[in-house]
Amino acid sequence: MAEQIVVLDESKMESKIREFPDQLEKAWTTHWIKDVAAPSVPINKVLICGMGGSGIAGQLAKELFSDQPILIETWADYGLPGWIDAHTAIIAVSYSGDTEETVDAVKNAVEKKLPVYAITSGGKLKELSEINGFTCLEINYESPPRAAIGWLYGSLITLLAKLKVVNFNEKLFFNALDELKAAAKNDTFPEKAEEVAILLNNKVPLIVAAKPLTAVANRWVTQLNENSKTFAMAADMPELCHNTVVGVDFSIPEKLSILQLESSYAFSRNVARKKILEKVLATKDIPAVPLSVSSRSLLAEQLLMINFGDWLSFYLAGVYGVDPSPVEAINTLKEELKKV
Repeated sequence: MAEQIVVLDESKMESKIREFPDQLEKAWTTHWIKDVAAPSVPINKVLICGMGGSGIAGQLAKELFSDQPILIETWADYGLPGWIDAHTAIIAVSYSGDTEETVDAVKNAVEKKLPVYAITSGGKLKELSEINGFTCLEINYESPPRAAIGWLYGSLITLLAKLKVVNFNEKLFFNALDELKAAAKNDTFPEKAEEVAILLNNKVPLIVAAKPLTAVANRWVTQLNENSKTFAMAADMPELCHNTVVGVDFSIPEKLSILQLESSYAFSRNVARKKILEKVLATKDIPAVPLSVSSRSLLAEQLLMINFGDWLSFYLAGVYGVDPSPVEAINTLKEELKKV
């Protein structure tokens, strides 16, 4: 048994992590039965707008459906990109509904008379849907945005399936969910997450991943940032082999730790690159920890890896003696922006 890490968890982040499978199930069952307005023109592109813990749902969906004919892109900024046209569906994902960048993107989409859909718990986004008559899938779950990932991602997958812009169905969703539930029931991840959290003490984690797990790697980084209050980075294969690998020459090895997310669905050449990378890092005394899960689908792999990363960030918060829930710097930034 791994060393037991005690986490100062006054806001019950652990319960939110444990509710991840339940969130996903409720997201599908709640929204699948709802009416969704069909676009008046054929859709050949989807732009998913969102920031932070809400925006990661779009990144995950983009990678999950990257092998399908439709173009799915993400947007984390004000306004909209110049390439959108009448055949682009805009999906806004904002847990609070008040994320100013996402709200601004939606206002632009409404002005351009584009098909708009929203996933939110309320706020300005819900108000805009009521005023302008676009579909809003409402989330009834109280938590920090990042801890509602099951609701956000589950609702987004449901919406994409209902719009028939992706080839996906209920059976595929619940097969993946069953794998996650089995892991949760057996408490598969907490002990291993504790072990890795101890290894990361006083380290800078670099999360290495190839498609289709680069979005999961980004999720890990943001969870380590927000829950563990620590700096972390992500580097994608094969790009990191053209730059990052040289950038460690003057790093301090004892301060850097590589976590390699290994996918059963990665391109073979990227798998080969990871093995070579381990040898290169070993010559510089930089430890690399390979991490993988057994799964029967890419969605299941995503969900299992997300869950492990959440546990890791939770226990690393315990290592550092911080409560995983508060994000004072983010709140300060938002409050100061209101004054500008």
